[in-house]
Amino acid sequence: MKRSELLFNIFSVPLDAVMLFVAAWVSFYTRLHSLHLVGPVQYNLVLSDFLLTAVRVLPIVLVLFVLLGLYNIRGARKLTFQFGRILIGISMALFLVMVLFFFYQQLFPSRFIVLATWGYGIAFVFFGRVVLQLLQQVLFRAGKGLHYVVIVNGTNTDSQIIQDSLKNPKWGLKTVKELSFGDTITAELEQLYASERVDEIIQANPTLTDPQNLQLLEFARGKGLSYSYVPNVFDVQRNVREVFDYHGVPLISIKNTPLDGWGKVTKRVMDVLLSAFALIVLSPVYLIIYLAVKLDSPGPAIYPYPRGGMGKDFTFYKFRSMYTHLSNGLGGEEAEKVREELWKHNDRGGADSPFLKIKNDPRITRIGKIIRKTKLDEIPQFWNVLRGDMSLVGPRAHMVDEVQLYRNKYQRMFSIRPGIFGVSQIAQMSWPDLPFEEEIRLNTYYIENWSIWLDIKTLFKSAYLIFFGAKPTEDY
Repeated sequence: MKRSELLFNIFSVPLDAVMLFVAAWVSFYTRLHSLHLVGPVQYNLVLSDFLLTAVRVLPIVLVLFVLLGLYNIRGARKLTFQFGRILIGISMALFLVMVLFFFYQQLFPSRFIVLATWGYGIAFVFFGRVVLQLLQQVLFRAGKGLHYVVIVNGTNTDSQIIQDSLKNPKWGLKTVKELSFGDTITAELEQLYASERVDEIIQANPTLTDPQNLQLLEFARGKGLSYSYVPNVFDVQRNVREVFDYHGVPLISIKNTPLDGWGKVTKRVMDVLLSAFALIVLSPVYLIIYLAVKLDSPGPAIYPYPRGGMGKDFTFYKFRSMYTHLSNGLGGEEAEKVREELWKHNDRGGADSPFLKIKNDPRITRIGKIIRKTKLDEIPQFWNVLRGDMSLVGPRAHMVDEVQLYRNKYQRMFSIRPGIFGVSQIAQMSWPDLPFEEEIRLNTYYIENWSIWLDIKTLFKSAYLIFFGAKPTEDY
């Protein structure tokens, strides 16, 4: 998903609302100036009352547009598709108004105004969509908001027609390279991914087999890329969740995660609102912990350190829970040597594990033991969430040197923002030495099954475990 696509789709919601409101306003004055066609006005027409009623109906129309897929995030969508859905949505709203009018005839003062609003609404909303799409195509031609795609075909020369259609810049695609499917396709994609900007892989040959498609899909998912393919005859007849039409070429799109599109918007809005609220409400606690850490041991109270994030590393903030001279990034060579020695006795997977977990860690301060058990050391991370480095819910953010040990193998873990809380963090509250592979499995489940309800359940369950859950007997 491109930021420009997201902005255009977000903007299309108020634009549709404005166009519908203007349609109602124009319909009202059309009725007043069409006495020779419709006849004299039989009721007392008050513009403010009519527009207030129209505003009440507006949310119903917008909800119908949502259900009809008019706000699905995709750069290129045929205008004929949009017109058909606009016609259906506004017609369904008209039918609902007619039903309401049957029971309450004073709802609208004129049936002509209702019919005029229906016609103007379709015309105005569609006009707004045309202008919006023309603007988007101008940006596409200027190289803004393009999807950088790798087109993969096989030996079938018929796929050349499909490839030529996908190269049209008005559809928002920019071909990075064309590759022919073969035994070395994964290595070629890996090399291309490392050297070029790639957003999506499009498999353009409908004759490739399911195992061949699966090979490409696994690569795309591992990198957090979108993957689309041209269906064969059998695929076209399936009940597919998402099918996009690029200038007559059907493409079945398999999302990397439900977080793509509006899910990402919803999650980010929740992150911003709740993290800002938490920072304000917890500010007295923040101050108390800050003073306690400063008084307990010398050094800074806030511990900044690079962590692996979505696409790039970021500076991670938490309250310092270790002695300064033994903290990585603060203690220099001594801290590194102590950490290397402790890794030999790692309680989480042994010396070969990418994560370090030590029972009764000698580096932890007295206050550090308390704030670690209660998770109060993580309060400054709400600032990371507000900044956009992290999310409230997601995979745990690990140190960069730990991340380097598994990033290439589990790149999908970095296709979404890391979180303060998460399904693996919940498991680790009762199972501190949670095996590494189990953490990966839980995080993969979260990525593939995300929903706003799953985030809410995770937050509530995390809060319950922090305040009421049984604490581990050992100190970690």
